[in-house]
Amino acid sequence: DGPLEPEMRALAGELAISSRVRFLGYQPDPAPTLARAGIFALSSRSEGFPRSVLEAMRAGLPVVATRVGGVPEAVVEGVTGLLAAPGGLAAALARLIDHPELRAQFGAEARRAYEGRFRFDRMTEETADIYRSVLAKSVQSS
Repeated sequence: DGPLEPEMRALAGELAISSRVRFLGYQPDPAPTLARAGIFALSSRSEGFPRSVLEAMRAGLPVVATRVGGVPEAVVEGVTGLLAAPGGLAAALARLIDHPELRAQFGAEARRAYEGRFRFDRMTEETADIYRSVLAKSVQSS
């Protein structure tokens, strides 16, 4: 989905991979799609903190992503996935495609990291703790 979709569809045709590439557009519930995947790749040139990476980790997928924005806060290089410079995902993807045991290891670690660090209830409580701390400091300085 997006402004480059027609160009990407044409490129898939030129590379003779159209039969293996699906352009699904926006997915309001990505879980069923991710459940059919073996690797999650994010090729952003610019990114904040991508929720898509957390969805992939929740699904137990190894992540291959560009080292931009908040991506390294979620993806631990060599533990939950692989990080690459923008435009440099091919080698990282090839590594995981060629090593199924590494895919399984990273996927399991990604799921553990999601459970330990990114579950909604934990993040909500940590955010509330920050607010409580700021409010306590504000009251003390008043």
